[in-house]
Amino acid sequence: MARLSSKIWIGIGAVSIAAAGLPGKSAAQHAHTDKNAAPAAAEAPTKAAPDATNTPSEGGESYLTDGGPKDTRIRFYRDVELVRGHLVVGRELVALGQWDEALPHFLHPTEELYDGLEKYIKLHNLQPFKRELLALAQAVKAQKQGAADQAYKVLEPKLDAAIAAVKKFMSPPAGYIIKTAAELLKVAQSEYATSIENGRFVKPVEYQDGRGFMQRAEALIAQSAPLLKAKDPSALARVEQKFAEAKKAWPGPTPPDAPIIQPGALSALVSDIELHVSRF
Repeated sequence: MARLSSKIWIGIGAVSIAAAGLPGKSAAQHAHTDKNAAPAAAEAPTKAAPDATNTPSEGGESYLTDGGPKDTRIRFYRDVELVRGHLVVGRELVALGQWDEALPHFLHPTEELYDGLEKYIKLHNLQPFKRELLALAQAVKAQKQGAADQAYKVLEPKLDAAIAAVKKFMSPPAGYIIKTAAELLKVAQSEYATSIENGRFVKPVEYQDGRGFMQRAEALIAQSAPLLKAKDPSALARVEQKFAEAKKAWPGPTPPDAPIIQPGALSALVSDIELHVSRF
């Protein structure tokens, strides 16, 4: 049954991608979904209307239009981890007292990602977490540290639950986890490139987004590494080596005076990582 559910899930993803270019119809209208199947990620979401914080954020994120991974298990996992990546770098900025700079990173999850996840969260009876995301953004907007910490504490187990649900359809999970890490790095690299013009960082929010996604990719690589080491130790070593080089592009939450790694060189590192991750 798990194998059948996985096939259904991948099928839904293929239809979602094909349907994304058709006007007037959602992927749900082009495919019959099975409530026993794992939660599939939605077609690339459009930018949502401003949320309750009523504060605009900077945008331009490539993952809104890239079509995403074809395997919708990885797409769903990636998108939840993108939410986490936004929050990771946002919390770093809050810790530095940079509340205004942090706020866009708490707005992006609901503005850009949640709508694409929500219908599948409902379909598969997962715990919704939009209200918790909005509460966290509101606390950051108000610059209330205690309220922000409490909101994050309530949100985190719901993100964990969403990931736990998707992992039920990954067998074995380690390969899917490291492939999700590679997808996060692809988005991080794109954000990094977008942040640079004429050899200078001109869009710090995009640089910071990339840093948050890189950190979540790092966590997933570390999580999957012990289980993958026996399968292909040379491929894993190559991934870890190239990742160590790539992460140097983001030395901190504030962009450096000039890029440490040029976008083309970073793209080459990420492509090398993706190539060796495919062995799993």
